[in-house]
Amino acid sequence: MANPIAHNPEDRYDSLFQYYGNKYAINWLLLKAQVQAESGFDPDAVSKVGAVGLAQFMQRTWDEWRDGTAGVQESPPNSALDPRDPEDAIRAQAAYLAWLLRAFGGDVMAALAAYNWGIGRVREARAHWAPDEWIWRAPRETRDYVKRILGSTILSTINGRLAP
Repeated sequence: MANPIAHNPEDRYDSLFQYYGNKYAINWLLLKAQVQAESGFDPDAVSKVGAVGLAQFMQRTWDEWRDGTAGVQESPPNSALDPRDPEDAIRAQAAYLAWLLRAFGGDVMAALAAYNWGIGRVREARAHWAPDEWIWRAPRETRDYVKRILGSTILSTINGRLAP
């Protein structure tokens, strides 16, 4: 009998999530849940504000993280790093999220909120509000985003796959 999970379109990038999760010491299911929330696994997704690809990078953030390192880098000649390319997007996503996790001392909720709402806004909220209150100062979209990703990651860990 064929394995039904192997044919699930949501699983087609699992090897990339696993590889870059391992490389950047991030639970690969967190990366996968984030992409599910960002783009629904559509590498050609474009948001209403112009975020592009699986991991929904805005142009300035993409310019900084496209090669998996912080800072705007000169692209090597003939380099075609593209936020619509699944490997390029997942590499940059993992590197950026790992950096955010370090910036927030391993606080996954803060790192995810910063990915969505901006690092400066999260730092400001955390500076002005108690640890259990700052998230309520974030926009509803950000709160829902964090909740969706964390919920999917927990269910994935329990069930072995992402919940809808």
